[in-house]
Amino acid sequence: MIALSLSVVVFALSGCSVSHSKTEKGEEVTIKTPVGGMNVNENVDPSQIGLAVYPGSRPHHDNDNDSGAVNMDMFGMKLVVASFDTDDAPEQVANFYSKEIKKYGNVLQCKSNGMRFSPHRNSGEEWGCEHGEATDIKAAASDGGLELKAGSKNNMHVVGIEPSGKGTKYALVYIRTGRGESI
Repeated sequence: MIALSLSVVVFALSGCSVSHSKTEKGEEVTIKTPVGGMNVNENVDPSQIGLAVYPGSRPHHDNDNDSGAVNMDMFGMKLVVASFDTDDAPEQVANFYSKEIKKYGNVLQCKSNGMRFSPHRNSGEEWGCEHGEATDIKAAASDGGLELKAGSKNNMHVVGIEPSGKGTKYALVYIRTGRGESI
């Protein structure tokens, strides 16, 4: 487990502390060092991501030990992820989030290949699409998947959508690092 590996490294350093707790809501690890700290937990309140949860969704779990969510604060970076399932079609979820994510600025619509979010940079400093831009949202959401990205390079909101059986699996992601610039 990541927590155990980090614990060994941190204990080797002087002036550091590590705490680990496990509750019914998930695990939490906090590491404090003289130069910064890190907090990782599975207890995610979707409001921390800044996007509404699609109506009728339920938390996604890959297995019994998986919360489907992570909330991580470390050395000035914040990452919050929550995964969900719904019985609705991918294009319905895509339509909902196409409107929802606009509140963070221009929306970049990307083809995706599963739920492997990668904040891809193109040849310049702009954020881009790893598998190309999606011009047909319905086709992209129903085929390999779709990523909707909005915000800035250092303050980004992402929705990853992919077909799952007769419904949809989707992830809401918030990433913050440093100061932001428009994408």
